[in-house]
Amino acid sequence: MYYIFGERAEDYLGNLLERSKNISIDPNLRGWSDSEEIKPIGNVFLPIYVVAGKYCKTARDVYLQYVKGIKMEKTKPLIIGILLHETMSRIIPEAKKYIYQHGIKSDFDLLNHMVATGKKTIEEIIENNKRDVMNLLTISDINMIKENMLKLWNYQAVQIVASVDLVLSKFIKIEPDSLVSKAIPISVEQKIDGSRIGLSKNLSVDALNVPNTVVMDVKTGKPQEFHSLTVTGYALAYEAEYKVPVNMGCIIYPQFFSDKSVPYITKEPFLITNKLRKEFIEERNKKAKIILEQIDPGLPDECSKACGYYAICHPS
Repeated sequence: MYYIFGERAEDYLGNLLERSKNISIDPNLRGWSDSEEIKPIGNVFLPIYVVAGKYCKTARDVYLQYVKGIKMEKTKPLIIGILLHETMSRIIPEAKKYIYQHGIKSDFDLLNHMVATGKKTIEEIIENNKRDVMNLLTISDINMIKENMLKLWNYQAVQIVASVDLVLSKFIKIEPDSLVSKAIPISVEQKIDGSRIGLSKNLSVDALNVPNTVVMDVKTGKPQEFHSLTVTGYALAYEAEYKVPVNMGCIIYPQFFSDKSVPYITKEPFLITNKLRKEFIEERNKKAKIILEQIDPGLPDECSKACGYYAICHPS
């Protein structure tokens, strides 16, 4: 039995976990396939956010970045997302490190360690992104994001400790590695070569192993229908690298409210179907062709002012 943030895996992921074992996937749409559908177009290898991101409906952002060589301006929502994502990515490794280094002794106190480490880690993350933080955020913004980062850290720390305590309560003796594999069955930012499917060589993938692989992603903005494409792309790259099927993904959306001491978390588990795989491949091919053929796809009907290319496409 595996636990994810204090819950049994079956409860955390719902009945889709069982259904994912029997889903029918076209062999030509597996990441390890040698089919023409999976093979990259030309010599174009794109970051996954470029392929999966459909914020610009015509993909003119891809044309401006890769054909015209215009660098996208960073925006306030982007840097806030980066800070929250880095917070999430540091929590699990910190918990695992304590378990491995400290061992299961009488003075084992993971919760106090995690709480004590939180503020220091958040200050490090802010410092590592200092230039963008100072350029894009007000003092009020910085105070708010620090508060939200700490809420996220403490909340996840408590959930991890709950998982660890549940496992510890079931075994008189357990080794650190076994404890980690049962209580924290998630690998954070695994490095995967995505070039086999037309993505960049240095992908960072979060994956649950319960025991079948479930690819995870955290999104800090408003939920979008195309967010599932990011997880689908990671799943294809994971399949290509390890030759194991990945049939399920899960997106986590944290939201923050001033009157709540913890984040409001929603989970969206889903099956990585043939339809999603085809849609991801179509987006990859569409954007690769824009680069190879150097054709400006033009402006979409509507543009978000949060787009890093808004000033380029709509000069005042």
